[in-house]
Amino acid sequence: MATNMIVIKTAASGGGQTSPMLQATALTYLGNLVGKGSRLTNLSQALNQAFNDQGKSCGNHIYEGHAPKHASAGVAGVSSVTLFYYPQGITLYCFAMGEHKGSDSYKISDFGPAAGSFQYNKTIQL
Repeated sequence: MATNMIVIKTAASGGGQTSPMLQATALTYLGNLVGKGSRLTNLSQALNQAFNDQGKSCGNHIYEGHAPKHASAGVAGVSSVTLFYYPQGITLYCFAMGEHKGSDSYKISDFGPAAGSFQYNKTIQL
C-alpha cells in the first residue's frame, strides 16, 4: 500500500516533480486543479483507490517504461476524476489526470504529458 504520491509536473507548470506528499496533501495539491464541488469529491475517492492499491491496469499502454494504473470515480458526462499513475515501492507517481469520456475511454483534461498515449487534451481508450 502506498504512503505518498509524487506529481510529475508538465513543462507548462515548470516541469520536474513535487516532493512526496501524503494523501491529504495530494488532495489539496490536485484539488487546486479541479476546484470545489463534486469533482473534488471524485478526486478524493480516486485517491482512496490509488492509495489502497485498488487502481486498474491501463492495458497495453506504457508511460516512460512503466505499466501505469488508473483510479477513477464519478459518472461520465456528469462529474468524474481519473488519476493515471504508476507505483514504485511505497510511492505513486501521478503523471496525468482527467475524466471519464465513456465506459472505457478517458479525456486527459486536467494535466498530462505533451506527447504520447496520455497526452494532455487527448482521449485514451483502455
